[in-house]
Amino acid sequence: MPVQSTNPDYDAHIEEWRMMDDALEGEGAIKRSPRNLPKPSGMTEAEKLDGAGNAYLYQNYTARAQYEHWVRDSLRSMMGLVSRLIPEVKLPAGLKRLEDNATADGFGLSQLFLRIVRQAISHGRVPLVVNIDDAGQPYFATYAVRNAINWDTADQGGRQDLVLSVFREFRRKEQDRYSHEYETVYREFYIDGSVCRTGVRNEAGELIEDDRPLGTVDGSNNLVRGLGYIPVIYCGSTDNSPDVDEIPLLTMARAALKSYQLSADYFTALHQTSHPQPWVSGLDESVELSVTGPSAAWDLGPSGSCGYLEFQGAGIQAVRTAMEDQKNAALEAGAKVMDVSGTESGEARKTRQNDQHATLHSIVITAAAGIEQALRYAAEWTGYNPDEVAFKVKPEFVMPVVDAQVLAELQKSVMAGTISAETYWQYLTTGKLPEHPYDEEAELIGDDHGTGGVNLDKEDGDETAANSGREAAGAGQPPLGAA
Repeated sequence: MPVQSTNPDYDAHIEEWRMMDDALEGEGAIKRSPRNLPKPSGMTEAEKLDGAGNAYLYQNYTARAQYEHWVRDSLRSMMGLVSRLIPEVKLPAGLKRLEDNATADGFGLSQLFLRIVRQAISHGRVPLVVNIDDAGQPYFATYAVRNAINWDTADQGGRQDLVLSVFREFRRKEQDRYSHEYETVYREFYIDGSVCRTGVRNEAGELIEDDRPLGTVDGSNNLVRGLGYIPVIYCGSTDNSPDVDEIPLLTMARAALKSYQLSADYFTALHQTSHPQPWVSGLDESVELSVTGPSAAWDLGPSGSCGYLEFQGAGIQAVRTAMEDQKNAALEAGAKVMDVSGTESGEARKTRQNDQHATLHSIVITAAAGIEQALRYAAEWTGYNPDEVAFKVKPEFVMPVVDAQVLAELQKSVMAGTISAETYWQYLTTGKLPEHPYDEEAELIGDDHGTGGVNLDKEDGDETAANSGREAAGAGQPPLGAA
């Protein structure tokens, strides 16, 4: 089979991914694809009679349609929540540079995390590839889901592991600097024996880059230890297996597309209702009607008659109702971040936000796990201990709220010696109490009342706790201006 061969799951989901691409790009992309708005039968028959002359009918029909940007707006709102999260990163000293320079285009791990979450929300799948540059430094590359065309798994030492991954790439042709012409190539990773190999082929399947093994090399670029796995992770919306996951925003995209199709009929009907079509009959050959309008009069002769073909619009309200139904379907199935029209109770809003947060929770967890696995691959590949790698993100999307009454009671407890000043400070800054057993809290209380501890009294309790918290937050940090 040729290198362009695709996985059956890819073929089954490619139209959904194209739909999501169009939905995110917006109305321009939706209207460029005739498949998004089927042509009415009357327009089809009219174009059979005169294709060029009657093409304006469908063009006007499409121009009047309106696409609602629910998908793009919801994605932006969800990413606004995710952007508040701060990853907790732990790396060996030799890989610290990845925190600020981890991607193929020079961005850090936080940016990589946001990219993966965004694509997982919009497409349900993010291929993440670990590679080594010419300087021997690891980096990560993500592919658009439509360009991860083929993959396969097989039994490897009793486990089902990847044995093939093929990606479509676009390389600029060797021309002048102003050219934007590209050629399509295919990068493949596959297991040969017990070692991963990679190569790049053109459309004809010919190698254009040497097929080589991946792994640790010595100073002479000789392979010392080959990789026994393909360094590719397929991050998903629910897990990180190679199988295709569901698209969180797909139901909303379908509702938006159906609303767009209905709007074409709705706005066309409104246009025809406000612009009735005049008709005349029974005119003599000598009668010529060359002028029309509110200030003109027609002489129809002794046997002529006229009137209006007036569009009554009996079905307009039904179409409008159907458009509202699609909006409600989007709200219920996927548009959890959209504002609901009318009055919404506090419990209803809380339930809606909880649904949204549950979706984001699983995506954030799988994205962080995928990046952590990629970092472990990079550490092992470059000779570091993968157990020293960690990438964690706490999916907390609710802004902290500090209750003044609770804070006052905590201050009394600190002064009474029943809780620690650190617990008081954590609630003051985060709105949450620490999650640790009481014996750890007891140790903190003992530290507060020992030498060098924090002791709150009635006069300066707030100021002392605040100063203690600032000192704790700044511990280990260099002064401003230090190198």
